[in-house]
Amino acid sequence: LPSTVQIVAEYKGQARGAVGSGFVFDHDGDVITNNHVVQDAVTEHGPIDVIDQAGVHHKATVVGRSQVYDLAVLDVAGATNLKPAALGSADQMRVGETAVAFGSPLNLSASVTSGIISAKNRPVTTGDGDDASYINALQTDAAINPGNSGGPLANLQGQVIGVNSALASLGASASTDDEAGSIGIGFAIPIEQVE
Repeated sequence: LPSTVQIVAEYKGQARGAVGSGFVFDHDGDVITNNHVVQDAVTEHGPIDVIDQAGVHHKATVVGRSQVYDLAVLDVAGATNLKPAALGSADQMRVGETAVAFGSPLNLSASVTSGIISAKNRPVTTGDGDDASYINALQTDAAINPGNSGGPLANLQGQVIGVNSALASLGASASTDDEAGSIGIGFAIPIEQVE
């Protein structure tokens, strides 16, 4: 999916401490990702870089975010070569249909995994206390690992149906920047919540 980007942001005082994913939303250079990918960079006024499919680095600024829904919108000013993603519908997906997760798991850019939609409107809580987010998620068994956060979950027509957000670990769900790995249960925010 050429609209998929890698996001590198400040995390815990390290300028390149967080690695996540995102996708180009429109021709204005707006990129969608998870709030937890950029939250530390926003709080600490740290750098956020968006790396496109050609490997070009672009400086980005956060223009909107929701901690509750774990979504953020980044502006990549002056980036004329970014191609917006085609958008689909999570509502129209059926349990058992194929889904494809794009992103940068474990800092491996332009990675793809596939699976099925395992459930729709799955209530998921991630984070703790003030950092908690709540989503009615698409559940998928496409491998979602740390670094996939914010990347697109797509249907077989290449249309984005969700934003990869969390993975299940034994005993709980966790945002994909935690140390857990995929056990075959991942969650994506439906694209309707982004629009």
